Amino acid sequence: MMPAAQQNAVVQKYCGSCHSDALMYGGLSVEHFDAAHADPTVAAMLVSKLTNGHTPRDVKAAAQSSDGDAAILRMMRASAMGAAGNGVPDDTTQAAFAKALSAEAAGAEEWNSSEAESGHILTAAVVTAAIIREHPSAKRAGVTDMYRLILTCRSATHEGEIKLAWANGVPDEGRQITIAVDGKTPFTHIADGGKKQGNGTFGPGATVLYPSAAGKLPLPAHSLSVANVFGDETVVFPFDNLNPTVRRDLSACFIGADKTY
Repeated sequence: MMPAAQQNAVVQKYCGSCHSDALMYGGLSVEHFDAAHADPTVAAMLVSKLTNGHTPRDVKAAAQSSDGDAAILRMMRASAMGAAGNGVPDDTTQAAFAKALSAEAAGAEEWNSSEAESGHILTAAVVTAAIIREHPSAKRAGVTDMYRLILTCRSATHEGEIKLAWANGVPDEGRQITIAVDGKTPFTHIADGGKKQGNGTFGPGATVLYPSAAGKLPLPAHSLSVANVFGDETVVFPFDNLNPTVRRDLSACFIGADKTY
């Protein structure tokens, strides 16, 4: 396994210039990434971006194949790491990095939560919960569209956010996606966010889900489904198994699931 300190150095050198808190290219920041305490959902998204749409399972299977690292490097051809303008690491480093991230992505399809002090309100906690869902790509055969749902609550100000991020595909700019909470009547949402990202022309990498400018999305009791990000696919994020303590902390920032929207 690549040591955590080496992983952190690779992330900041080759990913941090674009995927920062300020820029958030692709809907992802690695500014606070720490491989010693990696968020599995962030690790999974990084694997998708580094391998052009493959999953941690794909990387693990490639590592165990007769081709070994060569099979992983084929996935990483034209890797996103080159976008930083720093070239790319040597082949051994690339393969080791992909394998390390794939190991750290274990559990990404379950809820992962954290609590930290807000940089703006020192006495307030920021509670975050995230989960990954995957779907065979609607645009490219043999790869996977990856979706990350991120919930955030700032307890002092009761500011809540539900954000959807994706990799590795790019939806059409301004595409209408469909959102449904707990199977209720769905609403449409425009996936916008700027055409130019990184060092080329890419679509938005994330969108904040609101049913309207005036209303907030409720905290789902059972599920949140998203359809038509890339094609006619539908992905469902489960909320039944969200930790009760995390649900309680998040609830301070959202209307109840029984409310209409």
